[in-house]
Amino acid sequence: MQITCPTCGPAAPRNDFGRRSGFALARCGDCGLVFLDHVDETVNDAFFQDTAKDNAVPAQENAIEYWSFPNLYEKHRHVFDGFFDERLRRLRALKPEIRNLLDVGCGYGLFLNHVSGVIPDVQGIELDPNVADYARKAYGLEIGTAPIERFTTDRHFDVITMCDVLEHLADPLPVLEKCRSLLTDDGVLMIQVPNMLGFKVPYGHSWGLPHHIWQFSTPSLKRMLEKTGFRVVARHTGVMGVVGVYEHGGPTLGDRLAWWAGRHLGIGNRLMMFACPR
Repeated sequence: MQITCPTCGPAAPRNDFGRRSGFALARCGDCGLVFLDHVDETVNDAFFQDTAKDNAVPAQENAIEYWSFPNLYEKHRHVFDGFFDERLRRLRALKPEIRNLLDVGCGYGLFLNHVSGVIPDVQGIELDPNVADYARKAYGLEIGTAPIERFTTDRHFDVITMCDVLEHLADPLPVLEKCRSLLTDDGVLMIQVPNMLGFKVPYGHSWGLPHHIWQFSTPSLKRMLEKTGFRVVARHTGVMGVVGVYEHGGPTLGDRLAWWAGRHLGIGNRLMMFACPR
């Protein structure tokens, strides 16, 4: 089915954005959000299987570059833990005392397990029942498998994290609105998505098609968050595919320079945005 910009609605100007790896893209003329022209409703049903297949082929043009599998975590633990510590530091800079945290799309529970020793109450949501079951059995985590729109609790959370999830959602606005309703008044939502830069660092980062329905930039993600009742309080860029570089024999000096540029010059291919309820 053909889709439209969720932020600006079907009345917004719709521009052709060309094709990437055989998929037609459109661009919203108001907020600049780039998205698949058409989407199959079942496009993300086999996400974990597809990512495992893609990452086994280093040269594949549209590899999803999702590396957060338990076997790779054990092999490259220092890389993962470095990213997890960075995420926690940035959250604590905005919310020094974090009593509880909800991770939406928590995958195998790697981040939740990492912070469970320092945050008293952690919980996750993961739609894939096999992946959720791994997180429960391996780490003893509390993981729900219902979509967040149907998630019920009597708690409000100091922090909600949603990393590499929003770009996959067919209807992202209700998810963000639900996150806002679950946060404390001074809570923090952290969104992490691929960054749709004209100049991507590192070079050649995949568009992740067709699993990535939405291609976000800083203005388009900020606009979507504001539409759903948030105010953006911080933004960072980083780099994706770092684990893949280690897995394929790197990093080279060039890799390290690209990573530094991505983090410190604001041109990285991973976008982190932190927002609070208005």
